Amino acid sequence: MRRGKALPAHGHAPRTAPLVCAVGVVLLAAGAGPVVAEEPVMVLDSSAGSMEGATTTAAGNAVGAFVGVHGAKEYGCDDTRPVRPVRPLDRTAPKASGDADVLVSDAEGVCGAGRPCTPAAGAEREGTGQRIGAVGLRVRGGARRQVECVVAAAGRGKGHDVSDAAAPARQLTPAPTLVANADTHAYRPQGRRVSGGGSAKSAAILTPGQYTDTLGPGETRWYAVDLDAATTADLAVTAVPRTGVEVAHGDGIELRLGAPGRYSPACGTDFAHFGQNEGAMVLSGAVSRVPSADGHGGCDTSGRYALSVHRTSDAGSDRERWPVELRYGTEAPLAAGTTPAPAATRFGEPPPPMAGTPRDVEGGSGFNDALRLSRGVWRDALPPGRTRFYKVRVGWGQRLVYAAEFADVPVRDADGPTAPSFVATAAYGPDRQTVDDASGVSQRRAYTGRPVSVGLGTVPVTWTNRWVAGSAAPGARTSGDYYVAVSLGPGAARIARGAVVKVVLRVDVAGTELAGPQYKAAALGGGSPSEEAGTDVAAAAPGGGRHGGGFMTAGDVVAAGAGGAVALAGVAGVAALSRRRRGHT
Repeated sequence: MRRGKALPAHGHAPRTAPLVCAVGVVLLAAGAGPVVAEEPVMVLDSSAGSMEGATTTAAGNAVGAFVGVHGAKEYGCDDTRPVRPVRPLDRTAPKASGDADVLVSDAEGVCGAGRPCTPAAGAEREGTGQRIGAVGLRVRGGARRQVECVVAAAGRGKGHDVSDAAAPARQLTPAPTLVANADTHAYRPQGRRVSGGGSAKSAAILTPGQYTDTLGPGETRWYAVDLDAATTADLAVTAVPRTGVEVAHGDGIELRLGAPGRYSPACGTDFAHFGQNEGAMVLSGAVSRVPSADGHGGCDTSGRYALSVHRTSDAGSDRERWPVELRYGTEAPLAAGTTPAPAATRFGEPPPPMAGTPRDVEGGSGFNDALRLSRGVWRDALPPGRTRFYKVRVGWGQRLVYAAEFADVPVRDADGPTAPSFVATAAYGPDRQTVDDASGVSQRRAYTGRPVSVGLGTVPVTWTNRWVAGSAAPGARTSGDYYVAVSLGPGAARIARGAVVKVVLRVDVAGTELAGPQYKAAALGGGSPSEEAGTDVAAAAPGGGRHGGGFMTAGDVVAAGAGGAVALAGVAGVAALSRRRRGHT
């Protein structure tokens, strides 16, 4: 089996102080020079014309709702004086938000000012360490391009579009946190550059390895792989939109792998949709060509297989092209004469929750820098809109069991009840194939700032699981590094007062590892297997769990959480996905 090489644990990049400003802000447009700030800064665009009337009232109310500072306008285009000078943020002045300050603009230039890209790029060239984010108020057309231009010129910033002027406070509250964390733990696609074709006939030919491409709204890209009749192939696609940009519930990516031939039967389909409209996050899906057990299936022929990757996008959603990372891995058939163990399709008795004092870690930003974890209790912290990645080695006959438990945090309550956000989890095999839950626990739940847990448990890893349709078994079909991801929705920024939410991760690899996928394989290390690997019986775990599925209850979380942290018993959530659909002929 050919796989990508292991990567080192996630590194810690130095964090620079972000500067948050809006298109049309005098601070940049007037050429006052870059401002070095040790904390985020907010500037309110109160220019004449387009920002007058209802628009400026809505913007002012939004800013005042969580900072209590307004800009001033008395003399039209020539009035550029600040109400509060640019300086390190006084955290006692804002209204108990604890967040960065931010400015709103409609990005409409009415005073003949030049394009804001030039001073934005100048600030970047002068090495001030600033991150410039743009928050546009109902921006469209040329105004939207202005917002995108500032963000692109600065190189490390972030853009937001606030579409609802009637209730901007609700929409703007997450903006400072999301802008400040714009380049913190952002997924960075890696691989050889490739350009997918516009049709199956012009598909880009891939060989095993990793690639990068881009995908526009409503666009379909085509790729192709040449396969023999016996090799298993996994093609995984990860889309990386800018965190928090506007998306609709059904936006996402849809994959289809077609077999050779005139009618091209589908060998695998999958989709990854956001399932929410809080903002964009990382999305990942995968399709596989798995030869049938008897060799007579519709996808058992040798030849060229075509992969289509389609991006669904609502008319009002983000219009930028998304970076896309493609991973193509192959797995050779078993050696001639090898009899594989029978499939293992049931989760079985849950192991007891992992106990102990959590050890602090920092998960990776994606598959490429996923942090390696072993069995144990770990503690991490998630900014809103982010996904942390980990990897855990799981051998033949073993099960991966984990849970991610989010902390009880101080919440914003000045404006009354706030709509909930979400937490989510997902798991992936060694070649990034999707691994379904077999334990019956939830992989996605609402988050209101109160303790909540998500998790996943697999069946024992067995070669013949690949042929069991209609169960959680097919993903757990090969030994190696399994990826765990955990996500916190962008909307958590309007719920939690702090910049991050603590999570405790309890990871267990249950069962004795076997020497291989063959029938009655010996246990590694000279011991005896803890279960009959491959039987269609639950993998027996020592002892009985106190809680269903081996996961802690909310009460346990409060008791076990150190310093307000939540016991993250097994994180696996890339992006919030509404549901998945897959299959093969």
